[in-house]
Amino acid sequence: MKRSLILVISCACALAIALFAMTACGGSQKKALPLEGTTWKLAKMEAIPAKAVDAEADFFTLEFNAADTMVAGRTNCNRFFGKYELKGKELELKNLGMTRMACPDMQYEDAFVKMLDDVDRFEIKGSELTFFDDDKSLAVFKAVEKEPAKK
Repeated sequence: MKRSLILVISCACALAIALFAMTACGGSQKKALPLEGTTWKLAKMEAIPAKAVDAEADFFTLEFNAADTMVAGRTNCNRFFGKYELKGKELELKNLGMTRMACPDMQYEDAFVKMLDDVDRFEIKGSELTFFDDDKSLAVFKAVEKEPAKK
């Protein structure tokens, strides 16, 4: 009788531990955000230091709009806009136009725009977007949290 009770308690504990482990692992997996409709801010790019990226909240940001297949955003100086074509994970940015103000550190804008021109595919994991040229990672972006509506 004691052995049966010990066996039942042991099985119950093992089951509880297994369920907890599965819930903990599954709970940490974030669902990937959509490319379109999310505001993305540059997090890492070889040619642009973090200090330049973080100088302003909207520096090096972009957003894809599914309704008109337009991409729009900002470098550290100018705003840009253009069309994009999406085929699965393949991405092509087309006919980018931009404002033309002169600012300090234009080399960062030039590097950012060149990177956008080189993009041929993307990958999203949770709230992180990575642009690629073939298999080479070009830039990593993080989703921008939307501010709650003001009352």
